[in-house]
Amino acid sequence: MELEDSLYPLLRELNLGIDSYEVFRDADWALLIGAKPRGPGMERADLLDINGKIFAEQGKALNAVASENVKVLVVGNPCNTNALICMKNAPRIPKKNFHALTRLDENRAKCQLALKAGVFYDNVSNVTIWGNHSTTQVPDFVNAKIHGKPVTEVIKDKKWLEEEFTETVQKRGGALIKKWGRSSAASTAVSIADAMKSLVTPTREGDWFSSAVYTEGNPYGIDNDLIFSMPCRSKGDGDYEIVPDLQINEWLATRIKKSEEELISERSCVAHLIGQDNGYCDLTEDTRLPGEQ
Repeated sequence: MELEDSLYPLLRELNLGIDSYEVFRDADWALLIGAKPRGPGMERADLLDINGKIFAEQGKALNAVASENVKVLVVGNPCNTNALICMKNAPRIPKKNFHALTRLDENRAKCQLALKAGVFYDNVSNVTIWGNHSTTQVPDFVNAKIHGKPVTEVIKDKKWLEEEFTETVQKRGGALIKKWGRSSAASTAVSIADAMKSLVTPTREGDWFSSAVYTEGNPYGIDNDLIFSMPCRSKGDGDYEIVPDLQINEWLATRIKKSEEELISERSCVAHLIGQDNGYCDLTEDTRLPGEQ
């Protein structure tokens, strides 16, 4: 009722339902937001399995009834692996059309850099989030810019960039929960809209945006069968390309590898949901997801 009363210019009508085969029929965009939060005593592997089953079923429904070029954005955590599961269960839909949301992490990184440099948020550009939407994510200050200059020329405090900035972005969701008692809402909604607009608006020359996308054929040597956040740019036609040739120094490479290894382990945990044999779960470190209860 509130959405209707807000008179959004692009909103025509709302249809509510619980049958995904009805809700997804002829959809051009699917925003998969709902997922079960972690309860007391629940292991991360349990969360992967429970939510994985939800996204396997949604993938099957999208495959059956959605537009053949539907764009799918997965928000429900653990979103990278949930997006992989959904994609694997929707073979009719192009693999490039599946995204997991890391735009909120990018926005958080831009916020912290702007605050540190004392500039408005829109003066920060070229920020990449690499990897998993978890505390292994890598906010990239090496290639980021402020007023068109490398961040490292504007913010000289290397220790702050490598430690405090990185950890603040990685754990921002948890800090918000601690203060507010619940997961982010408004900022997540804004970042979902930002992520969609990035695909239907030409990317500004020389800039890029972050999205967790399928890694097949990627230019950075990441395992070819993951949903992994990388720098992307778009012509505004709903498609995108991964931006090549970013500087990957030793500091970045080490942390990107850790996030890659985590996603490989998550993939192994859900092998039974993506048509793979011999899966096993060896998540030795609990990298609590930002925004996860």
